[in-house]
Amino acid sequence: MVSAAAPDEDDHHFQEVFRDFVITREKCGEPADGLTFDKFKTKLLKSKETLAAKYQCRTVRFQVYVKDAKAALKATPVKD
Repeated sequence: MVSAAAPDEDDHHFQEVFRDFVITREKCGEPADGLTFDKFKTKLLKSKETLAAKYQCRTVRFQVYVKDAKAALKATPVKD
């Protein structure tokens, strides 16, 4: 059975990823206009649900990186 991470744990992680994403976008010269935490969180939650079901993992962690001079996200399934 797959158990979910605590909502507070997810929220804290999503806030950190959002901050990193906005900072990385600015460093890459991308506009952050219209990007809100709520929209970002909704996108991450959808991705998390999809990946958790696909990989039968407890949760998913996201990491910000630069791809083709733009901010991007990498998702990593967490089984433990």
